[in-house]
Amino acid sequence: MLRTTSIIFYLLISFMTQAQVSDRELWYRFPAREWEEALPVGNGRMGGMVFGGIDRERISLNEETIWSFPFKPVKATSKTQLLIEKQRELIFQGKYAEADRLSLEDLEIPEGFELVEKEIEGMYTGRSIYKPLADLYLHFGSSESIPYDYKRSLDITNAVATVTYKVDDVTFKREIIASYPDQAIIVRLTADKPGKISVSSKMTRRVDVKDDMYRYDAELGAKVASITRPPDPIIKVLGEDHFSFSGKADPEGVNFVSHFKLVNEGGKKIPIEGGFKVERANAVTIFITAATDYNHLKPDLVAREQLVRVSSYSYQEIYDRHVADYQSLYSRVKFEMEKTKNSSMSTDRRIIAHQQGIKDPRVQPGTPRDNDLYALYFQYSRYLMIASSRAGTLPPSLQGIWNDSLLPPWFGHYTTDINIEMNYWPAEVCNLSESHEVLLDFILPDMDKLKEVSKISYGSRGIAYNSMSPWGPRSTYSKWNGYTGWLGQHFWEHYAFTLDEEFLAEKAYPYIREAALFYVDHMVEYPGRGYLVSGPEYSPENAFYLSDDPEKEKIHISLGTTMSRAIAFEVLDNAIKASEILGVDKELRKEFVYTRDLLSPYQVGKHGQLQEWLEDFEEVNPGHRHLSHLYGLFPGNEITEDSDSEIFEAARKSVERRLDNDGGWTGWSRAWLIGLAARLQDGELAREQLELLLERTTLHNLFDTHPRMGGNTTCFQIEGNMGATAGMAEMLMQSHQGYIELLPAKPNNWEKGQVKGLRARGAFEVDIEWDEGQLKSTIIYSEKGGTCKLKYRDRLIEIETKPGERYSLDSALELIKG
Repeated sequence: MLRTTSIIFYLLISFMTQAQVSDRELWYRFPAREWEEALPVGNGRMGGMVFGGIDRERISLNEETIWSFPFKPVKATSKTQLLIEKQRELIFQGKYAEADRLSLEDLEIPEGFELVEKEIEGMYTGRSIYKPLADLYLHFGSSESIPYDYKRSLDITNAVATVTYKVDDVTFKREIIASYPDQAIIVRLTADKPGKISVSSKMTRRVDVKDDMYRYDAELGAKVASITRPPDPIIKVLGEDHFSFSGKADPEGVNFVSHFKLVNEGGKKIPIEGGFKVERANAVTIFITAATDYNHLKPDLVAREQLVRVSSYSYQEIYDRHVADYQSLYSRVKFEMEKTKNSSMSTDRRIIAHQQGIKDPRVQPGTPRDNDLYALYFQYSRYLMIASSRAGTLPPSLQGIWNDSLLPPWFGHYTTDINIEMNYWPAEVCNLSESHEVLLDFILPDMDKLKEVSKISYGSRGIAYNSMSPWGPRSTYSKWNGYTGWLGQHFWEHYAFTLDEEFLAEKAYPYIREAALFYVDHMVEYPGRGYLVSGPEYSPENAFYLSDDPEKEKIHISLGTTMSRAIAFEVLDNAIKASEILGVDKELRKEFVYTRDLLSPYQVGKHGQLQEWLEDFEEVNPGHRHLSHLYGLFPGNEITEDSDSEIFEAARKSVERRLDNDGGWTGWSRAWLIGLAARLQDGELAREQLELLLERTTLHNLFDTHPRMGGNTTCFQIEGNMGATAGMAEMLMQSHQGYIELLPAKPNNWEKGQVKGLRARGAFEVDIEWDEGQLKSTIIYSEKGGTCKLKYRDRLIEIETKPGERYSLDSALELIKG
């Protein structure tokens, strides 16, 4: 907690601030007090959270591969085939509870059964925990004079965090960048008068998990107690301007090393233990590199060489390379909406105004409070994706690459029943296709392992797995295998948006083919019904009651859950399309078609809702945060009003039913609802969910949160940011029905705006401008050529396009010549 004097000091700073704000930046009138208020920088691999203190700066550092992990080998056993068979038998008899309670230990191996048990080489299980690298502290000392004109900002147009303030007419400036081209974090300290920079630095690393308890609830007491104290870091002074900081994630985990170098312009350096000190310099540049034995045999050598390389350049050279690299991705999309007086306020004030629902009764009802805040949030999520997902890096996990805790929420790991997928929902439509490839490339090297898992554990061809760690897939059997197929959607969507046939042939189809093969073999005919179902499985993460059970026992397991059916259809359908495009696997395609066409139908329940299960069970939690059964509406493409209006309306009823029962209470769940509302073409519902996301689960630095049982909303989860931005893109443009639809779910009070550079399926790029609530103009850029179908309201047109050409259309979708 801050002392009273500190609070008064920060209030004085806030009162005296006269900051100028640019269009796309987060900015504040005081330093961050907690990690959740700091500002993130990242180069895909290294991350930093900048606090912006005056007397003392803290930068919380991360490197994406610092994980604790016990490395327990995974064993596949064919005994799970017996479990599957027995559970199916019980479910067919209506004995769901018995099937749910059945375990491998309850089974006897029948005579003649071939028991195969095998460790899968290179697959590991166990609890992996994402750990912090270190905290870099920069001490500037106290001043007798009161600082003024303070501003802490994150310019997401150029990916630069900045702190400025004045003391005695001297302007001090601090810039922090995380450079992808130079693989380093760089801190630049300057003043507008010579000899004014005096700073000392020390490094430290958190060692007590109890320091993080404000993020949790008593429910985690046992988990907290299980966290071992990490080994103390080793600090080596390698020169008057160079030291290293090395350690281990914990006794079972990755070894890491970070190198720090200081270059001063003027003044003098003074050696101190475990750091550096500079007096009366004109400017100071600090270079930070890091490496681990996750992917390097000699991480110290790697980090040292990176440091030598980056420190050989001037700061301006590094800065220019960094901005050019970042801008090559970020500048592809522009999103502008109406600005109000709120647009010039600091970001924390804008969020507070939104959360408090502050309205002036003299303003016309329905007037937007701060539409420009949505545009800022949209671009901020794109910034986070660029900062946490670049070529050669790991996919971002629950908190991206940012974490200062020894026990981050849910261990900071990869959760595959929504979170890792949602992280990449905006990748294609928001023109960051390269980031998407980070996820797609991650699993491909493990295909042979996954085939072995499928063969032993399920007796099926193809691939099967449901969870992953930083080392790859880690599960050989699960009651939910949806991640296998769900990831297949990501492979297909990358092709659909790019029309890259080389990618389709070499990466997408090989994965989709194997995922589809698993469903062909794994599915079974439901006796007496004539259709195929998968399972036994559960619907993430809800449960149901049997209507005739007086004890109301919660049951998870069933056959043919709606989500699994939707994923199976999608995988099989995409496998069919891909094989046709590539002209391969004609005979195998027949198996895909046969299986797809025999899938169970969607079911409408007693409330008019799309059923979550094959039977119309009573939900344990009708307002559950997971919206699994609505996968076919979004992020899937199968459920549309044109394809089946009855099922489309049932999906709408399911959304309403979740909301009527307090659904959407986590940030990521609310983000999913934005996308669902957009696909329902209900702009007002989408706007309502977006407003609620900002009101209830958004921190002042725009981080998305997940409330815990104790009521805290300080638990950062990045997928809510990503999902909400994907939902906003769906509000403005959709392309999943074979045509590009403009402004399909634009809210009424989004009166004026423009978005440029959104990507549509078919390798099209789309610019849209609207005014007075109506389409004003659009521009279509065709990367690959071909027929472009374009729809606005009731008008649907076709344009024959040529590769590399742009086509301008007016508000009536008439081509503008010239």
